[in-house]
Amino acid sequence: MDNVFALDIGTRVVVGLVMKKNDKGYEIITSARTEHSQRAMYDGQVHDVDEVARAVAKIKEEIEKDTGIKLKKVAVAAAGRALCTLTAKATREESFPINWEKPEVVSLEMEAVQNAMNKISYGEDKGRFHCVGYSTVIQQLEDMPITSLIGQKGRKAGLTVIATFLPRTVVDGLVAVLERVGLEMESLTLEPIAAGQAAIPADMRRLNLALVDIGAGTSDIGLTRDGSFFAYGMVPIAGDEVTEIICSNYLLDFQTSEKIKRQLSAKNGIEIEIVNFFGDKVSVPKEEVFEVIRPTIRKIAERISQEIILLNKNKPQGIILVGGGSLTPLLRDMLAEIIAIPGNRIGIQVRERLNSVFGEEDRLTGSDVITPIGIAMTALNDQGLHYYSVRVNDVNIPIFELQSATVADALLAAGIEPRSFIGRPGAALIYELNGEIRVIKGELGKPAEISVNGQPAKLEHKISAGDVISFLPGYSGKDAKAKIKDIFSLTPTKKIIWNGKEDEVSPSICIDGKEVAVDEWLKDGCKLVIKENKTLYDLLKFKRFSLDRIKKRKIKINGAVKELISNVGIRINGQIINGDYILRNNDRIDITEQKIRIKDLDIVADPMRFSVNGEEFLFPPQNKKVFYKGKELFPDNPVEGDMELRVEGFSRKPILSELFPYLNLKQKAISGGKLEMSVNGRKAEFTTELNQGDRIIIVWVNSEIG
Repeated sequence: MDNVFALDIGTRVVVGLVMKKNDKGYEIITSARTEHSQRAMYDGQVHDVDEVARAVAKIKEEIEKDTGIKLKKVAVAAAGRALCTLTAKATREESFPINWEKPEVVSLEMEAVQNAMNKISYGEDKGRFHCVGYSTVIQQLEDMPITSLIGQKGRKAGLTVIATFLPRTVVDGLVAVLERVGLEMESLTLEPIAAGQAAIPADMRRLNLALVDIGAGTSDIGLTRDGSFFAYGMVPIAGDEVTEIICSNYLLDFQTSEKIKRQLSAKNGIEIEIVNFFGDKVSVPKEEVFEVIRPTIRKIAERISQEIILLNKNKPQGIILVGGGSLTPLLRDMLAEIIAIPGNRIGIQVRERLNSVFGEEDRLTGSDVITPIGIAMTALNDQGLHYYSVRVNDVNIPIFELQSATVADALLAAGIEPRSFIGRPGAALIYELNGEIRVIKGELGKPAEISVNGQPAKLEHKISAGDVISFLPGYSGKDAKAKIKDIFSLTPTKKIIWNGKEDEVSPSICIDGKEVAVDEWLKDGCKLVIKENKTLYDLLKFKRFSLDRIKKRKIKINGAVKELISNVGIRINGQIINGDYILRNNDRIDITEQKIRIKDLDIVADPMRFSVNGEEFLFPPQNKKVFYKGKELFPDNPVEGDMELRVEGFSRKPILSELFPYLNLKQKAISGGKLEMSVNGRKAEFTTELNQGDRIIIVWVNSEIG
């Protein structure tokens, strides 16, 4: 780039210059300045295109006359207030873990950028902002931070971006003005960026400095640290606030109040002559005007100080003021007081101290020419926002970039939904069948078809001016869906005869506890229970017939376990069948019940054990009584499962003489003899009561000996 034509279209003044770069630095070839004849700009925004175009045309004609060059392209700057930076997040969760590759991550980034844009534009305003750059600051997999998502595998991925936007109205207003005078925008920058390029040399940006460009409508702020600008801000208050307070206090028009404000900065004179709206002429002491504007200047200083602290998190090492509003009286002292730094750390940067800029020294002086010089420097160094058009599906799309633009950027600028970039599989249907988790996968999707200039391209493909992009959106697969009959082969209904009556056996189907038909749709997360009633056991359960009734039962008799047969008899077609029998059509099922009673148990009471003459003797039970939980049972009482029965064979303790019939004592008798008896070593009688385990001695002895 040999020469550059730069324009600073301010709220009050328009400055134009032609600059070139050479071995010495930057040379200003010519310049021109004019003021708007009436208010046509508010807070840096074009409000009257024709009025602003007249001022620009005047500058253009003057410079063309000086240089003899027909000007066609121009570098301009948008007000700092136009720049909007937002943080936004996008998260995507899949039914199953997937590999997150470059296309998926780019699509997720674009979705986050779109979410940021949605924060500042709604409804009809949607799409009225240019994304001029973004960067990904946080990436997460399964809610855990990760350096890069690309190549990772997981179900859930998320990222956070910082995106910068420029309202289309700002650009459109500038473009409209330039078109009126036959100029094409060659480079676009932002006013605080441009002012910073000129006002603070590169080697000074390692310090923590605040640059404040105070214009008529806005005060733009930029902060440096570690060699570069790291933050930008703006407060919508500047020199016009002071002008307007003079207007209202002295009943003056705006242009007259502007002249008075400038006279306040002049060192000569202690009074100012004022002619108000009614033609009255008065002389007013400067000190009186200072008192009028002091509260407003303090408000400006406070707002600027607050924004600096907010952006910098602390007070800076120094503050550099540029722009016409930097000459506002009292402002430097109030800034030093409010932000609490020494007054000599706040200064006004003027053209005269720009050592690398020369030419037009007589015409371009002071602090209000720093920004137009910076605009030219930014364009010569190719540091502006590149502005060009591409075609997306036969529609012209303007592209602004702070970084290399990609296909994805162009598609987003065209208003295409990021989710249409990638064809995702349809959602899976997850359900529970009889306690087991089942999954039906969704239909596979189809990715978008993208071409640039007729050649297949990816989302991350870099684009250039004039590129023709064709985009056929991808589509996601259909979500999985199914009816019960689609996922389970059910046993057909069968006719049976149940205890002599005709009946039907069909499957039992419930979803989340509610009985449903076989053509019911499954819902994600539902619990499906299917009872087929295929076997005899299934049928008995369906009939709410207790299976315990057909099982063998166990009881205890005096502590010994005894197994009993079932008290229910089941026959199918006349045959005794096992419970796992598969039912068939027209099966005849008969169930008979038979109760087991005490008398059916063949219970025998235990004998009583003694030791008679050193040998074991079992004394048989004399009767039989059955007890359950202390209560006597009778022969016709039914037997229930798990009973613990106690059987007793003696109603009282036996006496010694009751054993005699079992001991053959007559065969052992001694003529003239007698019985000598003892129990547990003690002499016993015929009526001595016996206990289990007693030791008994019975012998014949001669009576003579006795």
